[in-house]
Amino acid sequence: MRPWEHKRATEISEYIVVTHISCLLLFLMIVFSFYNVPLGTIFPIFPIIVFVVSALGTIVYTARKILPKILPLGQSRLDEILLLLVIYPLTFTFLWLSHNFYGAKVLLLVPAIIAATAFGKVAGTIGGILATALLFFFDYRLFHSFPFPSEVFQADVIVGSVIILLSWLTGGLMEVERGVQQALVQLADYDQLTGLYNHRCLQERLMLSIKEAQEKAQPLTVVLLDIDQFKYFNAVYGYQKGDEILAAIGKLLLQEIGPPYYAARYANDEFALVFPGKKKEEALSVAAKLKEKIAQEATLCLLDTREPPCKPFTLTMGSASFPEDADAALPVIRAAENDLFRAKSSQGKARLYQSILSEICALKVKEAFPTLQTLVALINAKDRYTYGHSERVMSYSLALAEKLNLSVEDKDALRYGAYLHDLGKIEIESSLLNKDGPLTKEEWEIMKTHPLWGSELLRPLIFFQKIALILRYHHENYNGSGYPDGLKGENIPLLARIVRLADSFDAMTTDRPYRKGLTFEQASEELRQGAGTLYDPKLVEVFLEAVKEVYEDEKTA
Repeated sequence: MRPWEHKRATEISEYIVVTHISCLLLFLMIVFSFYNVPLGTIFPIFPIIVFVVSALGTIVYTARKILPKILPLGQSRLDEILLLLVIYPLTFTFLWLSHNFYGAKVLLLVPAIIAATAFGKVAGTIGGILATALLFFFDYRLFHSFPFPSEVFQADVIVGSVIILLSWLTGGLMEVERGVQQALVQLADYDQLTGLYNHRCLQERLMLSIKEAQEKAQPLTVVLLDIDQFKYFNAVYGYQKGDEILAAIGKLLLQEIGPPYYAARYANDEFALVFPGKKKEEALSVAAKLKEKIAQEATLCLLDTREPPCKPFTLTMGSASFPEDADAALPVIRAAENDLFRAKSSQGKARLYQSILSEICALKVKEAFPTLQTLVALINAKDRYTYGHSERVMSYSLALAEKLNLSVEDKDALRYGAYLHDLGKIEIESSLLNKDGPLTKEEWEIMKTHPLWGSELLRPLIFFQKIALILRYHHENYNGSGYPDGLKGENIPLLARIVRLADSFDAMTTDRPYRKGLTFEQASEELRQGAGTLYDPKLVEVFLEAVKEVYEDEKTA
């Protein structure tokens, strides 16, 4: 139970307890009034309280031990049932014994109100009707005739009506409160489209599940299911159809996965399955069957469209286990994400860089950078025309960073981000990277995906998040005309704006098969012309001043 939920439940339970105590005090007041007990004189109040408390304590203690074995209810409900079992007989017994003491009739309100607060409007109303019926029955036995004397009959009608109305009102208010509390829980814990647990609730439940697995020395496996090319289905069939598919998947998972296992919507088109007590092999076997059923269900959703799907509906799985892969909730999820990422990126082909990334996923940047140089070497091997490009872009970027007096942390991020800025080109075919001549429109669209690929490659690496932003945004233009996200002005991270300048400058001044590289002066003029449109106008002149010496050293080396 979350803190806000616990607080709300505690507050309402306090009101219920106060209501019950008030009812009991009313009961005692009428009993003492009937017997005309002069408390404090003939009967000292302290011994009476001690006797009553001791007697009730004994009854309650005995019942609390016995009832849980008979009724599978929570302790709070058992306490309320126990209270009703005690108060109903006492009330009716006292009414029977009190005969014509009309003030005792108010006592019938006590069990009705307790029933209403405990079990809601219907139970309270039924309790009130039952109490009213017994009230008329007692008077019938007293007067041996019907109708009763008018004053008695009027009193019974008024008291009965008040009892029924107050029971209905009290029970209704309690149901409204419990309904609001349940609605808040639903909003806080469940995804509204699929009906599954949401991302936040998954994190909380997973922590509790892993704690329990640790205490019981049992395994636990998390399986992530990701819909392949879900953007394609949204684009072709519309987002409403995409929502229908997600809702159908959620419904299927709710039907197929029961306690102690559970499912959650982890992200837009990703689902998490948690299998407490199952090892990875067992969980993957279950998940594989679910994967087939999900694909069939989604395909059925698509078949009712005017255009049948031209691409098969498929999913990719990633998994991680406790304690095999990690020993806490967040690392387990991270390991499952990495496994999913490797599966999606290497479908149908073995990739060296995936194994490299999996080995360094928990390393800090400085520890992992030497290994990442292997990836840059792979890019250089694929793209002969950009050999040495990453090193030069890094040098130019750091020269500008010195001029701007950036922090050590920013300089480190810039160093690695500039060096790795073309990491996504590892996903581009060598024939395209090494094409002699300008790219076609289609080829250019493929080339423009490399910032996304680069940032996605680094996304699973814990300590590379700031660097991943450089990779994603180093082709954004200052006027918003760049790619992949069309960011504008200072919405583009500063480090990415720096790499944008350094990358362009090196591309201009490097020889290509289809053109000769520009001189420093020519490249400087190009950058000045692009200030305010392609490049940050505040950085251009500072950049040219900073890189002039570095550029000359590069040329003479």
